[in-house]
Amino acid sequence: MTTLTDLLAAERYLSLTTWRASGDSVATPLWFAPDTDGSVLVYTDARSGKVRRLQRDPSCTVTACDARGVLHGPTLQAHATIIGGPDATTVRRALTDRYGWRWKVFDLVWPLRNRGRAFEGVGLRLRASDL
Repeated sequence: MTTLTDLLAAERYLSLTTWRASGDSVATPLWFAPDTDGSVLVYTDARSGKVRRLQRDPSCTVTACDARGVLHGPTLQAHATIIGGPDATTVRRALTDRYGWRWKVFDLVWPLRNRGRAFEGVGLRLRASDL
């Protein structure tokens, strides 16, 4: 079985597609960090739409993309696990290791866009689904 790490080996961004209750798909380009078990890790706002959709239905798809979300390459069915609390710090560290100063700047600016609202991030572990 192809792992997400294999699929995204030479990539900088992935497109995570989740589904609304209505069945409409929502694709989001994200930075990611590969993990040793073949899964990939991403970090996002705990109140984001993608997290709410994944709480309802953890199935998703993952495709390589560019920074604007333009897809290229094959799509894999995947399953997302939400990582909260201290374990989310591990996800942030993995992204810092991968993207260096770019992630540090993004991590500093990201909470500012919430206009003073406290920022609560969670990690997502994405694994290819067995089909």
